[in-house]
Amino acid sequence: MFQSALLPHLRIWGVFPNLMLMVVVSWSLLRGADQGLVWAFVGGLLVDLLSGSPLGAGTLALMAVAFLAGIGEVNVFRTHIALPLAAVLLSTLLYGLLMLLALQLTGQPVNWPGSLATTVLPSAVVNTLLTPLVYGTIYWLHRHLGQDVIDW
Repeated sequence: MFQSALLPHLRIWGVFPNLMLMVVVSWSLLRGADQGLVWAFVGGLLVDLLSGSPLGAGTLALMAVAFLAGIGEVNVFRTHIALPLAAVLLSTLLYGLLMLLALQLTGQPVNWPGSLATTVLPSAVVNTLLTPLVYGTIYWLHRHLGQDVIDW
């Protein structure tokens, strides 16, 4: 709800941060793809229900980035900020491309060059710049919750 209700009012360079994406990527890096996919599904569904995007598009895009970020779950790099920065940058680009593709597949006109230049690329920069704050919080939570938060 925070993502849909408050963050649209916090515009930086014409875009607002995608908190859900940063949280899902951070959690996937720390806990693996299995837990990241759960958070991506639940968070993506909530964001889809509260946004104007095609239902399921954000969920599928978040699940794709959670899976890919979960591959990056490596103990050696967990404390090095380069991994989450790179992961959020690439994940935001992938998420943006998948959302544009979803819009096009649902029959909505998409100006690919304009959307990339005014939305996807600035979003990638904004999300990457805010990643240390989000990743630091998620890392603290990860350390204080123990290893098995979700055990199916």
